[in-house]
Amino acid sequence: MDALNSLNPVRTRNRANSAVSTLPTPLSPEHTNHRHSQPDPNWRRSQPELSSSAPQASYLQSHPTAASSMDSRHTSTSNGTDGLTNSLSVDFEGGAHVIVRPNRIIRGTLFLDLAEKTHVTRIRMKFRAEEYAAVRIDESAADGKSDWIHQTITTFFESEYRLFGSEALPYSQSPWEEMDAGHYEFPFALKVGIQFPNANYPPSMEEPPGFGIRYIWTAQVDGPGLQSGLRSREYITPYRPIIVSTEEKEWTYRTTLARDKKQALAEVRGKLFKQCYCPDEPFSMQLNMTTLHSDCRISSINFKFRKHHEGKMLVQQGTAFREHTRTVLLGNIPLTGNSTNTSLSETVAFDIPTRLVSPSFTTRHTRVYYDIQFQVQFEQGHLFKSAHTTEFAIPLTIANLPHEQLLRIPDLTATQHYQDSKECPLFFDPNLDEPPEPRGIPSELIGPLTAALMSPPQNEEPPSYFSLPSLPPQFEIRKERKERTVHMSKPAKGAYYTVDLGDAIVIRGLYDESSW
Repeated sequence: MDALNSLNPVRTRNRANSAVSTLPTPLSPEHTNHRHSQPDPNWRRSQPELSSSAPQASYLQSHPTAASSMDSRHTSTSNGTDGLTNSLSVDFEGGAHVIVRPNRIIRGTLFLDLAEKTHVTRIRMKFRAEEYAAVRIDESAADGKSDWIHQTITTFFESEYRLFGSEALPYSQSPWEEMDAGHYEFPFALKVGIQFPNANYPPSMEEPPGFGIRYIWTAQVDGPGLQSGLRSREYITPYRPIIVSTEEKEWTYRTTLARDKKQALAEVRGKLFKQCYCPDEPFSMQLNMTTLHSDCRISSINFKFRKHHEGKMLVQQGTAFREHTRTVLLGNIPLTGNSTNTSLSETVAFDIPTRLVSPSFTTRHTRVYYDIQFQVQFEQGHLFKSAHTTEFAIPLTIANLPHEQLLRIPDLTATQHYQDSKECPLFFDPNLDEPPEPRGIPSELIGPLTAALMSPPQNEEPPSYFSLPSLPPQFEIRKERKERTVHMSKPAKGAYYTVDLGDAIVIRGLYDESSW
């Protein structure tokens, strides 16, 4: 108990003891920038609206099994004994709208409230990133239609930090401590630098339905003798990588609009001044259009700035695809004095929105890209007129850092793709303003140095105190990032999210996971 008091000098308030309780059920995941309300009994069909920086609720999250009040950030987990509760929750500095970004330190506090004396082996804080994919496939058999749901969850990394208790050693069992009933606080910190690590991970997203990328924090209390303990809900924080836009380069888009893909109606020429844009930047282009028939006139032009989400997953029959298109901004092009019904020359200008706009990217299962779709309505004929509508789309890419800012961020050009990096994000001592200098990983030269410090000299019998039980931070071996993938399949009948998933399009015989 002395060790506990020295590690956690926080005040405690005594409570009445009660009988030993069973393991509580963790509550459903919580987005850090969304305050929960009382659970809706029809929650499957009425998803809560989140702020622009928050992904939507995951289709893979567990169905909540216990109704509880979620009005407070410090959510209590019931132990079902005499009305008393044990509570394990996490609060982040900066309020509810915490966003994980490169070169940023995330700090927070783990709150633990115990209703009775409890034996604890260790208390841990975990941070992980995962990409999931789920599709519903019609696998009809001779006895009739049978829908199956196939799921894949890939964990990019998982990092944890021991806030209290003994370290888990491969050669020894772990002792436990007795904690009095009361309130405990454990601060933690994680550096999200260009050392986050020196790699860019994809941004958070949860579209199309069944696909998503999440960055999740959880707290866990391990019980005595390898028994289960207490686990908090999942706290989902948005992640925004640093993606630099390309240099300004003028380019021209050309196409021919046709009626029913047979009769050409007009020639289109669009002059754009950039290929890549950042949110809140002004977009401008010169649009020229000329009809190819004397009786063909331009009646109206509308445009949409669209965001495309695509998801794919390999299944036994081939590759399953899902697609979702979101209209971020829409407008129309009025005809001015420079244009006629047969010849158009107009400037299209607007500001790239900040809401719902994240960088263009691709991963193993998802792709996000943007375009500007134009809908042109023509009137053809003299006495008897007919209306025709044609469409064309101009591609754009989205970044979140202008190209002129490239050299202002240290070591940005050394950033690796996350699949090529072995480094894993690490927690550090919350009492420090900055984490220690970057430590080695087993594949680097510091590995042999650390091994030498941990081993006694050869040809000498050292005293028992020679081997270091723990190393200073600058000599610790840094944990390597290891991906792991879990595959699951189950019948769609009875699954609560079947309606949301819908049917996927399967391209049979296609098993190329790397290309889009």
